[in-house]
Amino acid sequence: MISDPHITPEIAAHILFHLGQGGSPGSTFVQKLLAAFDAADAHNRLQLSTAFPGYDAALELAKNTNDGVALLQVRADDNH
Repeated sequence: MISDPHITPEIAAHILFHLGQGGSPGSTFVQKLLAAFDAADAHNRLQLSTAFPGYDAALELAKNTNDGVALLQVRADDNH
């Protein structure tokens, strides 16, 4: 279960799509935002995470925890 209230089912689906794990694509803006997260250095990543905490939390979960993708898949399914 995901305890971070910033990670909505929609955000979970966008992150999964970005990582090639299912989900659904976000808008063009969201797709470019996620590319910016991937390209950002530490300083700019902090700025992005401040402005978009849900996307930051979901990316961290997916990339840095063993079951992060599975947790996001469950959260994305909450949308149905």
